[in-house]
Amino acid sequence: MLFLATVLAYAPLTAQTDTIIQNYHRADAPKATETHVQLSLKVLDLQNRGVPNLDLWVVNKKQDKVWYGQTDRVGEVVFLLPRGQVFTVNAADEEGFESFRTINDEFVSSRLAIGYSPKEYTETIRNDTVYQEVAESQMPTRSRVLLWLTVVGFEGQPHEGEVLYFNMQKSGKVFVAETDATGRAILMLPKGDSIFMSTTFEPNVTSFIFPNDDRAGKLRLRYTTIGTKAILAREAERARQAAIRDSLYRLDRVRDSIAAEHALAGEEDFLHMLSFGGDPEKVKEKITSRAAKERVKLEADEKYFEKAGMEIEAALYRKSAEWSNKVIVTDITGSMYPYMDQILLWHALALVPGEQNRYIFFNDGDSTPESEKKLGAAGGIYSTEEMNMNQLLETMKKAMDGGGGGASPENDLEALLEGVRMMGEIDELILIADNYSDVRDIELLTQLRAPVRIVLAGADYGVNEDYLAIAYATGGSIHTLKEDIDQLSHLADGEVLRIGAYRYRVNRGQFIQLSD
Repeated sequence: MLFLATVLAYAPLTAQTDTIIQNYHRADAPKATETHVQLSLKVLDLQNRGVPNLDLWVVNKKQDKVWYGQTDRVGEVVFLLPRGQVFTVNAADEEGFESFRTINDEFVSSRLAIGYSPKEYTETIRNDTVYQEVAESQMPTRSRVLLWLTVVGFEGQPHEGEVLYFNMQKSGKVFVAETDATGRAILMLPKGDSIFMSTTFEPNVTSFIFPNDDRAGKLRLRYTTIGTKAILAREAERARQAAIRDSLYRLDRVRDSIAAEHALAGEEDFLHMLSFGGDPEKVKEKITSRAAKERVKLEADEKYFEKAGMEIEAALYRKSAEWSNKVIVTDITGSMYPYMDQILLWHALALVPGEQNRYIFFNDGDSTPESEKKLGAAGGIYSTEEMNMNQLLETMKKAMDGGGGGASPENDLEALLEGVRMMGEIDELILIADNYSDVRDIELLTQLRAPVRIVLAGADYGVNEDYLAIAYATGGSIHTLKEDIDQLSHLADGEVLRIGAYRYRVNRGQFIQLSD
C-alpha cells in the first residue's frame, strides 16, 4: 500500500505586495503623529529573555495591510501603526500568536511585551498517524504542549525503542513516540483535545486533557514497564497482566502537571520537591519567596490571579472578605497535583488578618482497589487543624503519598461530611475539586447539612453537573477562575442557568448541560 507523507516545516513568510517595510528600532524610530501610534514591541521567551532577529508581520485585516519588522539584539522592534485599530502578530513559524489594539489618541507612544516560543520540530503525517522530530531546546507554544516522556524498567534502567501512541479524541490523529537510548522521547501535542496514551499491548494506559488556553504547557510522564521485549518473552499471560497493572500504578504516581517544571528546580511543584527528597526548610523558603512575588503583583493588579490563570487563588481572593474562617476540603488525587501550589501559596500569603483555616485532603481511598471501596468509607482522608506551614505540608504530603486516586470519580461527599464535623459556628465549608472528575458518592448528598462553596479547577469546558447539584442542594455556590455563581438554590425547576459559554437546566435537583 502506498502511503503519502506530509512534512510540516516552517519557512519564512513571503512579503505581500501591500506589506509596509518599517523595521524601526529605538535609534531610528519615527515619532508618533496625529494619525499613527509609535508602538515598541518586545518579544520575550518563556524565561523572559528578549528574542533577537525575529521576523514579525503585524496584520490589520480591516485595512488589509501588513507591517514588517525584525527584532533587534534585545528582542525589540518599533512600528508606526494607525491609531485605534486591531492588529495580529505573525512570526514565520506561528501565525496570529498575539493580538492588540493601538491607542486611539494623537501623538501617542506605547510599549507592548508579548510571549513567543519558536517551533523547533517537524511533523511527518501518514494517513492519520503523526511522527515528529523535536529538538531538546523546544519550548511549549500557545497551541502545543511539550511532552517529555521517559520509559524505564522496574530497576530504573532506560528502555530504548519503546513505542507509545497518543490518540486525539477530537481530531482522530495518533501521535507516535519512540524512546531513544536514554529511554526518552519528546512530543508536541495539540491543545484543546482529550488524549489517551496506549502502548503496543495496552490501550488507554492513561488519559488527560490539555485546555485550549494561552498558558505555556509542559507535561512530564515517567512510565515504568517491563518492556516490550520482556512482554513478548512471557509465557504466562497472568504474569504479563500483573506487570502492566504495576506499571500503570507507577505511571499515575509520577505524572506531573500541565505547567510543571522539574521537581527540584524553580518555585513550583512544592510537594514534589518534598517527595523527591527536598529539604523541608528550603521548600518553605521557596514558598515564602514565591508568595512574596505574588503579593507584589497582587498589589499592582487585583486581577492578577485571574490573569495568571490561578483558579484557586483567584476565587479565594475574591471571596476573602466573606470566607475569613474556613474548613477547606481538597481533592489531592493525581489530576489535582498542579493546583496544590496555589493552596500552599494562599496560606503563605496570609492576606486576611485573623484568618482561621482548617484543611482536609482526600485521595479516594489510599490506593484501595476500586472493587473494595465502600460508599462513605473509602478512606484516604487526612486533616489538620493547626495553622502553620509545617503541619500543612506534612498533611498534604501524607495524603499524596497515601494514594493518587484510581478511576476518575472521587469520594468528595465522604470528605465533605468529615469537614462538617470540623466546622465551628461561623465557618464556611470550601470544596476544592477537579472539575473533570465525577463524584463517586453523590448518594451521600442528602446527609450534608452545610452550604458548600465549590472552587473548581479546570472548568474551561463547562461545569461538572455533580458539583452544581451539590451547591444547589446545600444552598452553596460555584466559583471558577472569573465567576462566582451564588443563589443556586433559588433556581426553580426547569429554569436555565448560564455559566460562561454554557447553559444548564435544573431538572428535579439535578443539572443538565444544554447544547446550543
